[in-house]
Amino acid sequence: MIILAFSKKRIKDRGISWKETYKEKSKSLKKHFDKVLPGSYFRWEGMDHTTGHPYYIVVGPSISERYGKSFFAGIKKMPLNQAKSYSPSGKYFSTLSAAFRYASETWGLRLPRNKGNYTKNHLVNIKIPEHVKG
Repeated sequence: MIILAFSKKRIKDRGISWKETYKEKSKSLKKHFDKVLPGSYFRWEGMDHTTGHPYYIVVGPSISERYGKSFFAGIKKMPLNQAKSYSPSGKYFSTLSAAFRYASETWGLRLPRNKGNYTKNHLVNIKIPEHVKG
């Protein structure tokens, strides 16, 4: 008996071309964070041609009950029917550089040239909008 096992390709290995893109909510977040902490918030979209599903990646300031104010890198498969998209899954980091490094290593994202070099200390007096909270 022959058993064949197939494993899914990691997202990083699917050849997704990530393009910086902002939707209605994310445009206001980009504008807000560019004003108070330039180069700290980014969003990309890409099409996974192996599955036919679009994805989006977010890297930027966030807040959670567990980690407080920190930086977040997350990804989410977008619905095909353009229904409401939910928050991405990801990880929290104490520096923006660590969040970008994780996004690059995990999803094959190219680092933007205009990214800031921030730590959690830079977030202390920054207002993080309600819908960015984890």
